[in-house]
Amino acid sequence: MSTAGRKLLTSINWPVINSVLSKHTEITKSLGAFRKGYEEAERQLTQLKEADRPIDFEHYRRVLKNTEIVDKLEKIAKSQQIVKVDLASQLKTISAFEAKAVASAELYVKETQANLADLNETIKNIEQARPITQLTVEDVVKAKPEVVQKTEEMVRKGKFTVDGYDEKFPSLSLM
Repeated sequence: MSTAGRKLLTSINWPVINSVLSKHTEITKSLGAFRKGYEEAERQLTQLKEADRPIDFEHYRRVLKNTEIVDKLEKIAKSQQIVKVDLASQLKTISAFEAKAVASAELYVKETQANLADLNETIKNIEQARPITQLTVEDVVKAKPEVVQKTEEMVRKGKFTVDGYDEKFPSLSLM
């Protein structure tokens, strides 16, 4: 990865991203997995850079009496070759992950904008609403016509109390 890419990934404020996307667990998990994969790759790269040290076989030939072992180890070390890995499949996977993350982010933005529009509409309705002291029975019936049906049914049955009313608003007559 380029230096600019490393700098970009290390400058990301992960706690802020996780708190902003806390309601979208799939995105948060994907980003967490990407971050862990990046950190693991960075750790392995650092280890490999540190491990690339030439071996001084001449030193071991001078120190050890049995130089055949040093010759065998030198032969094995020289036969080791660096294997080049084809990164195309990994880059393809990263591109697919990126496309999925972008699509999820765009969906999140659309959902958030829809929620904001609903909230703005609700705020506007609250601001324009009349105070409860100015409401009339006709206003209540217009807003909730089922209240009339429920009241008529209760009167037909001879029931003049509302279930749960006494539990919520206890009678003060006993005091």
